Amino acid sequence: MISIMHRTKMKRERLQIKGFTLLEALLVLSVTSFILLLFSSALTKTVHVVRSELFVLRFENLYKNTQAVAALRGHSTELSVTQGQLLADGVAISVPNEILIENFNVNFNEKGENSSLIKIQMRIPIENKKITYQLQMGSGKYKKTIS
Repeated sequence: MISIMHRTKMKRERLQIKGFTLLEALLVLSVTSFILLLFSSALTKTVHVVRSELFVLRFENLYKNTQAVAALRGHSTELSVTQGQLLADGVAISVPNEILIENFNVNFNEKGENSSLIKIQMRIPIENKKITYQLQMGSGKYKKTIS
């Protein structure tokens, strides 16, 4: 008789423990989800910033390489942005959505010099940043300003 009462009591305790662990699991799951959502938005912004900064670095590298290729090969080369593509000497790089850039065209002559005084402007809205490249005629160099 005592063993039957003892078994019944143990069954009740198990039911209470199972209910408590389910509630506890739901609570932990909801707290974890909340924390992940907080970090997710911060991570998304970081990814956008990194993408835009990488594009700026790739642009500068491609600019210098296009100029060097024109001088080494001894024929004119072109660097341009049209329809969301950065094009130079057979290389095409997609402009990411994080960057706003107007179409432009820069021609380097056979000495690697350009004959243009254009301004190339890139806007990065997520950082509220504007990068301007003022090309210098003849040398092929540029002056970079960030605002």
